[in-house]
Amino acid sequence: MRGVGKIFHHEMKKIIKEKSLLFGFILLPVLTLFITVGISLLQPKTSGESVETYSIFFYGIDVESYNIGSLDDKQIWLQAVEEEPSEFICSEEFHKSDVLVDFSDLTHVTIYYHASNTISSYLKMSAESFVRESFDMSYKTQKRGEIFRSVELMDINEKDTSNRMIAMLLPYMLILPLTANIANFASDTIAGDKARGTFYQVMLSPVPPLSLIMGKIFSVSLISLFSSGIYIGLDVIGSKICEKAGVEDVFGFAGVSVTVGQVLLILLYAVLLCYLFSNLGVLISLFCKDANQAQTAQIPVTLLCTLASMMSMFRFGTSPLQHYLIPVYNICLIFQDLLNARAKMGNMAMVAISLLVLSVAVLILTLVSYKNEKVRT
Repeated sequence: MRGVGKIFHHEMKKIIKEKSLLFGFILLPVLTLFITVGISLLQPKTSGESVETYSIFFYGIDVESYNIGSLDDKQIWLQAVEEEPSEFICSEEFHKSDVLVDFSDLTHVTIYYHASNTISSYLKMSAESFVRESFDMSYKTQKRGEIFRSVELMDINEKDTSNRMIAMLLPYMLILPLTANIANFASDTIAGDKARGTFYQVMLSPVPPLSLIMGKIFSVSLISLFSSGIYIGLDVIGSKICEKAGVEDVFGFAGVSVTVGQVLLILLYAVLLCYLFSNLGVLISLFCKDANQAQTAQIPVTLLCTLASMMSMFRFGTSPLQHYLIPVYNICLIFQDLLNARAKMGNMAMVAISLLVLSVAVLILTLVSYKNEKVRT
């Protein structure tokens, strides 16, 4: 793509001159950090979890409440629950010392426990023994050749469930400033050049349309990616500050664990999301005569993205597979899944593919629009 570097360099120089916008792009994450850490430090210091009894919960089978002994002067109870496992382990009734046995699938039993908690690990062994005895009893009635039942041990990430609020708010906190700030920068890419009369000089240059469009998109994407990195990075730092100070982590990052594959997909999301919003901004700017008109025209896009992220705030439990194909909304779902330690690689891959397809579609639409004489004039 001949001329991309030249256009990119020109746009970056123009963005850096807009010091007021650039200042707001970086200042907002810093202010958020200080405000959130300040709120956290005002809270009382967290103390160890205090429970009256230890419990082994069972889902999917009828179990009468029964005391099976005691440990550390506290009774151990078997109890049945009706709430879905994914929701129950996030409730206040389920403590880090407890265990949940999911019998909803009789051929594949799942035991949820906290490996880092000594009591929970001990009760997990008792739960395994109970399941093994149940298998032995049912195996006698099975015919030879049938598949034997299996047990999956699920280590629940030791995460403070009081941080579920930030899992609802964080996607909204990320999407809103990202779309709003990209709109400010992208509005000047083409509409601003039209108002200054420089856009028509570029059209007469030997720079191909693809290089012109990509150079402008890359410049806005880079500064957007930089700002997003600062935003998330400072939030993670704030979480560590809360952890060191011994106060409740209102950021929701404490105890969050992600695999290498998930980290790579998150980086891909950041690149694709910044590129997509930047491309949309350039596309809208292409239809406007000046930067002010372009900023006004981008308000509906900002509102739609904000609405999608707000809808995710009212999500309960797990979402259907098709919801991970809805643009912007699917990003919010993935962030919530990561913070709630229930993200699946399949869903994350689906979101990445949907973002990539949408990004390519918007780029094609931008190039087609650029070649339209009515739009260019």
